[in-house]
Amino acid sequence: MEENKELKASTEAKRQKKAERRDAKAARKEANKEEEKKTRPNNIVLAIMIFGVLIIMFAFAGGYNYFSKPATIEKYVKDNGIDQMYNDVPVSEHTKMKLRAEKNTLKIWLNVDEEASEEELKQYQGEEGTETLKNMGAYFLTSIKPQTRAFGGEVKIKVKKGDESINYVKMSYSDAKKFIKELEDEEEDEADDAADAGAEAEADADADASETEGE
Repeated sequence: MEENKELKASTEAKRQKKAERRDAKAARKEANKEEEKKTRPNNIVLAIMIFGVLIIMFAFAGGYNYFSKPATIEKYVKDNGIDQMYNDVPVSEHTKMKLRAEKNTLKIWLNVDEEASEEELKQYQGEEGTETLKNMGAYFLTSIKPQTRAFGGEVKIKVKKGDESINYVKMSYSDAKKFIKELEDEEEDEADDAADAGAEAEADADADASETEGE
């Protein structure tokens, strides 16, 4: 019984600490006027990220000389053929992606064809669609920019259906890093919550078993 009480107390303490971390994070976001809502990558983003593993194949070992890196994002993209790799790449049934770079600006176009359903278009619209584009842009920018000597960088993502603009997102490198960090923190919190829920369930089961034995 004492072990069960200690386990429950430990679980409650962990909950309290996580709650305090979440409250502090919420306060920082409010002070910086950042959006609270976050979404997990959808299937399109996951497909891009899986395909994007190819980018890493072009990266040199982490210890190579800083001055051997390309001076700009544009040079890195061109030298490694990334602009050719991502030239009208299908990311879904009716959507193709194109990637280019100009100096230290990474440009991504998602071209949706006329046969796309409303359901597919909705993946790029509204708050959820904007989060999807931010996730995609942040992933590419934070993967490519560190391979260069560029002091800064940004990514612009535009979704178009024919001549109609569906959505547009622009992020600086610092914003992209912050966005990725927040996603990682959220995933860590969710993993902790799942672990705590499991520990609590086990503690309750042990307590029930002890009470049954006592009877």
